[in-house]
Amino acid sequence: MSQSNPSNDHSQNIDKIREIVRNTEENIREAEFGMEFLDPVQGKMLEEKNKRRKQSVKALKEEMKEEIEAHKKGKE
Repeated sequence: MSQSNPSNDHSQNIDKIREIVRNTEENIREAEFGMEFLDPVQGKMLEEKNKRRKQSVKALKEEMKEEIEAHKKGKE
């Protein structure tokens, strides 16, 4: 049974987080574009959802920084 390389695990995590951030940011842009076609109640709901998405992106970027640091330390 082979053990995975921790440095490689961090690299994979970074790639996964980067993809999640990219997808979430795309969802935010699409939602902002579509808001003009919604009624005020739906628009407000979508604004709140985008607010949560932006908070998630911020947290994911912090997590990505931590993974990058761990990846660097694993290479030492």
